[in-house]
Amino acid sequence: MRRRLLTLTSCLATATVLCQGVAFCQGIKESFVAEGMSQKMGGYRPIRAEMSDESKGIEKAPEGLSAPKYGRIEIDGKSWAFILDEPEEDKATLYIDANNDGDLTNDPAVSWLPRKLGGFNTYNGTAKVELSKDQSGAIGLYRFDPKDPSRAPLKNTLMFFIDFGSQYQLEIDGKEFKTFAAGPLSPNGSLPLDRNDDGKISRNYEMVKLGEPFNFTGSSYVLSAVDGKLSLSESDKELPQLPLPPDLRIGKPALEFTATLMDGKEVHFPKDYKGRLVMLDFWATWCGPCIREIPNMKKAYEENHENGFEILGISFDQENMEEKVKGFLEKNEMPWSQIYEGKYWETSLGKMHDVSGIPFVLLVDGDTGEILGTAKELRGEGLSEFIAQQLEKKKSGQ
Repeated sequence: MRRRLLTLTSCLATATVLCQGVAFCQGIKESFVAEGMSQKMGGYRPIRAEMSDESKGIEKAPEGLSAPKYGRIEIDGKSWAFILDEPEEDKATLYIDANNDGDLTNDPAVSWLPRKLGGFNTYNGTAKVELSKDQSGAIGLYRFDPKDPSRAPLKNTLMFFIDFGSQYQLEIDGKEFKTFAAGPLSPNGSLPLDRNDDGKISRNYEMVKLGEPFNFTGSSYVLSAVDGKLSLSESDKELPQLPLPPDLRIGKPALEFTATLMDGKEVHFPKDYKGRLVMLDFWATWCGPCIREIPNMKKAYEENHENGFEILGISFDQENMEEKVKGFLEKNEMPWSQIYEGKYWETSLGKMHDVSGIPFVLLVDGDTGEILGTAKELRGEGLSEFIAQQLEKKKSGQ
């Protein structure tokens, strides 16, 4: 279960932030990113803007409004008025006072497009707001159908997220890093550092909590936000160096582990699966996308099990839910082996495999330990066919 992404287009306004009296760093270069920050960050934090029938702070509104609601988008002490007009029999229109002058007739048009989702109309859009006299930043916006009973608490809510921010370049112990922050830099926030230069961010191995020590390079440092600027200093507390994220791409060796199955037996992975292919499936009974994959997995298992295909499930369910998990497996006729720790996102095998979203799947050759497939190959209706192809390759020695 993951968050949605947008796209990056531009960088502006370069500045330099000096390190705090340390020789290992020549400086932190900061660049303003006008839009696309959510893609760089790998997601976004949704923010609510509540709406009402009161048009406070609006001096001039567009003509012809039929069912307007009013509200304000607030970011770090700044706010912009907006009007959402939702006619009963026509498309909705969103207006934002981007220049904050009280006049909503002289601002750029907001992209506001409808989309059917589960039989209901949702809207998504983007806009830019003026942050200062010479700087604007993008925000993403979305709205759930007010008629959707499952979204009743959001009936009078416009959702938005910050899509602008800052990019930082810094050097630590001779290694250069880039990091990003959406919106104004928060002293309590976290920043990503791509340690292995793979273009992806591990939330377990590549995130730095501001104000707290970290060791990515062999020495311990602290990144801090001081008056909205990023600073770097040596840490008084020495930590062991954090290992790099595991490389779980196709062709790489799978991680070895020993665990206890729900039936009490011990499993040694992958050596207990010699002569077979095994799919590791990280899932949970509360995960909708996981549940939607069950029919595909059952089909693949039924059609390929006798030819050497196995599944090993790793549950991300919470503590004291063992009986619920067993009941779920029985009800949904899932006969393959399962591991349950009751640790939710702290599941040890999940952390070992750097799992930050489920379902998370890997196909592994039990003889060689080689990874043969990841989510791209192992999700969807083509799963059984892909497994059959891999079994045939294994049989023919390819």
